[in-house]
Amino acid sequence: MKKPLKAIVAVALAFTAAGFVATSGSAKADIIDVPGAVKSIPQVNLGNVLTNYDSDDLKTIDNTSPVGNMDRKYNQGTIDPSMDNQGDTFATTAATTTTANSFKTQWFLPDGFNVTDYQHGNFQSVALDNSGNVYFVESNGSDTNLGVIIKFDTNKLKQLGLENDPMALWTAFNYFNPYTDEGAQHNEQYENYYESMKSSFKSVKSLNNKLDEVKSNINGLANAKRTTKAKYQKANGTSKARLAKALKTNAKKAATDQKKAASLQKEVDSNQADINKIKAKNPELFKNIEIANTAQLSPQVDIGHGQTLTFNPQNKHLYLVEDNTLTDLRNRDENNTVMEMDPNTMEPIRQYNFKMYQGTKGNLQLHTLVFDNNGNAYWGRKNGMGYMFFYGRLDENSVKFAAVPEKLKTRGGSPNQGVAFNNVNNRIYIVSDDVLTSIPISKLESGTATPEDINYSVFQSKREWECLAFDQQGYGHLLALWPAELMKTTEPLN
Repeated sequence: MKKPLKAIVAVALAFTAAGFVATSGSAKADIIDVPGAVKSIPQVNLGNVLTNYDSDDLKTIDNTSPVGNMDRKYNQGTIDPSMDNQGDTFATTAATTTTANSFKTQWFLPDGFNVTDYQHGNFQSVALDNSGNVYFVESNGSDTNLGVIIKFDTNKLKQLGLENDPMALWTAFNYFNPYTDEGAQHNEQYENYYESMKSSFKSVKSLNNKLDEVKSNINGLANAKRTTKAKYQKANGTSKARLAKALKTNAKKAATDQKKAASLQKEVDSNQADINKIKAKNPELFKNIEIANTAQLSPQVDIGHGQTLTFNPQNKHLYLVEDNTLTDLRNRDENNTVMEMDPNTMEPIRQYNFKMYQGTKGNLQLHTLVFDNNGNAYWGRKNGMGYMFFYGRLDENSVKFAAVPEKLKTRGGSPNQGVAFNNVNNRIYIVSDDVLTSIPISKLESGTATPEDINYSVFQSKREWECLAFDQQGYGHLLALWPAELMKTTEPLN
């Protein structure tokens, strides 16, 4: 398949949060703007943040894990667009020690989100926030070390009736794929509608940028209020009066921003009404645009391995581990690097650079990361045929980690695909191919966990499991390859 003309390539790439948009310059009906590289962001440079430990001093939980897929051999499928693809269902096997469950396809993911012509469905991570958004990390191509984070508003997808349509995202983005002849033709069709909608597009984009900034300010004020309120409760005298005044000022600013957000949203809705009149002229094209418009892209960033994107419920920010090696760091001069991102603007906020020395020889590399509701950070690594965890903080206030006093004797899968935290049952999950292992975090931290406390969910999908995230009802959301798909459990995981 030949590549489309350069003029058409420029026509397709990077959605804003609401409404079709256009870039400046000559008249182009950009459905999405190609994201540029990330700008310079503040650096937080730290030394060693790991409390030293001796692995031999850690208590071993004498568990016997059922086995998932240990050989890293996978069944790879393809999607036939001419067929009614209802998706896959993978049920737990008899080796499961907890309630039976299944993973069922929620959405197939497209060949890519049309950021570059390297796209081949290489999605590495999934994260969920507590506002109904889901985030994916897409690699720009092997050996590029670059990628983008894509945000979908699942509430809007549900409003479009796509909650139970596994092919919806795949169809929409492939429909406008500028690297195929058919996709280029669809982009050209859209250009023909563009001039009559250009003014409304420009207004929607400008208004949404302002709205994102206001929402970011509201979140910042909420974080500041929480910090000030904690100080106020401990203060007295003059300090307490000063903090009380600061809280009142914070409340006034928050009220002003809420009013400003409501006004901007009203303007967005008015412009969107004008756009809707044009949409009726080509229902299929504009249906796919509506689906695609539920997405928002970050700038191109260093994604490292790309497998560790996670959401911190306390400060409502995203964190991406930029691990460009699959092993530990080579020496003590190298740093772990973690990028913090504002999910409203999809722009990076700061980058953390730190080391984690173990004894006299190790500088551990972070490959997994997850947060609980209180902002406590956890990560895990293989330990022989077993597994061990670390806990601490990683945010704007502190970066520190210590080894959890217990480690697992055995694990059921070969690759360390990630860790996940279920805030409904307060269990931490080890993710490996075809097996999930979970432990109550309170018992793990206190050093009192026993083999009976460990739950195993075992499957026979023979697929590569990239990442697991939980929603606020305790359902598990799994990113699996190939083809790339987001799967959801039929019942909450325990």
